[in-house]
Amino acid sequence: MTPQKPYEATGIFAGGSEALLVTPIGANLFRLEESSIVDDVRYHDVIEAELQTDGALRFVRLMSRSELKTSCYVLPKTLIDSPHLSVFFDRVMVLGGNWETIFGGFLVLHLPAAEESSLLDELNTLIRESSRGNDI
Repeated sequence: MTPQKPYEATGIFAGGSEALLVTPIGANLFRLEESSIVDDVRYHDVIEAELQTDGALRFVRLMSRSELKTSCYVLPKTLIDSPHLSVFFDRVMVLGGNWETIFGGFLVLHLPAAEESSLLDELNTLIRESSRGNDI
């Protein structure tokens, strides 16, 4: 089977609908490439969804959770845009995780379990330094 490429689809959930990046992985199965803000499904969860005639995906059920650990933070945009946090984000990606920002200040981290503690410690240090007014 040829690997499928991610594409943007409208996800229809009980709480509403939204555009989501998904990768088809089987009959009516899709891996999320970003987290939902209207439902409790996250990056790399696998969902079952029914393809609608307009191309939208009507959520049926969560098939499996991502193995990544998810943590959320509300941060000032200046910190999210800082070069030090950019270096941190690069580390997260190299270690097999991912990160997302929603509405400019809501940070969602998806971290490998083995790296979660050390990465969260590193992030918390960056947050403390920033809150002290230090130029990180």
